Amino acid sequence: MRALSGKNAIITGGGSGIGRGIALALVRRGANVMLAGRRPDALAAVAAEIDALNGRAVALAVDLREVTACEQLIDATRTMLGGIDILVNNAGVLAAGRLDEHAVDDIHAVVTLNLTAPISLTRLAWPELMAAGRLMVVSAMSKAPLPYASLYAATKAGLAAFGASLWYEGAPVGVQVLTAFPPGTATELTAPLAAGRRFYRLANPLVVGERIVSALEAGRTEVAWGPVSRRSRGCIELHLTPRAVSWLRCVGSSAKPTESGPSSEHAARG
Repeated sequence: MRALSGKNAIITGGGSGIGRGIALALVRRGANVMLAGRRPDALAAVAAEIDALNGRAVALAVDLREVTACEQLIDATRTMLGGIDILVNNAGVLAAGRLDEHAVDDIHAVVTLNLTAPISLTRLAWPELMAAGRLMVVSAMSKAPLPYASLYAATKAGLAAFGASLWYEGAPVGVQVLTAFPPGTATELTAPLAAGRRFYRLANPLVVGERIVSALEAGRTEVAWGPVSRRSRGCIELHLTPRAVSWLRCVGSSAKPTESGPSSEHAARG
């Protein structure tokens, strides 16, 4: 077991959902956390929860799609916490709907937040992570297709491949790379998905966060459970109802990509 007490962790998308679950699980083990996300109120609420646990949390409202945002987050963490031991790449955006209905700007926004930002943050934090640090890459929907969420699935598959490749670079220099594939998790955007007649029970984000951090603590390189742990194409299709697929299709027709904030980044899981 690797002790997490006293470690400093950045958690992107830390204001709710799985990001909040990971933050609380780390704090219970004595880690200090930097909560990053776009919603100041959500970040403040999680920071208050951590304070009530006698833990240490700082927060930074930042849009990781902006050019200088990654450097800003890394610099702020070094200043406010004194260094970086753990990087949790959790934030992202769900862009549902038909591919041909997405504007080019929307495609760029999804790729930037879901894939480019995690790569940039990892590059910037890498020197400190090599000092017996840890890198956690949180991914989803990369082992099976998800209808009408091709951008989300593609970027998450890219993030999973990034984590798997980086493991070979990290192992010789002491960096633990953990790629996590949680099941469908109860967040703000999953309620419509779960409204169909056949849909498996969504996981509690606090339980998901605890399981991921337990895997990190145990020194594992991958953690996967639920339908995403089964590699067959049909594993997702069996659980998506016509109503759920219809919702994914309609979202793209009626709205711009929705920032997951810290929680709905994994809204389409399952």
